[in-house]
Amino acid sequence: MSEPHFTVVRGQPDAAELAALTAVLLTLLARPHGEPPRRPRAPWAHNRRRFRPPAAWSAPHEP
Repeated sequence: MSEPHFTVVRGQPDAAELAALTAVLLTLLARPHGEPPRRPRAPWAHNRRRFRPPAAWSAPHEP
């Protein structure tokens, strides 16, 4: 996991902002290996098909 970057955009953080940031950091630490959960995918999309690049479509040239 890359290092999270948090920026305070106005002055010093207040108690509510520090509490919210603490909750986020504790949630990140509670995950296995500190990694975010995988996004849910449709059952048919689980690596059964290899990636195919998009087809190139062009209009026919008029003589």
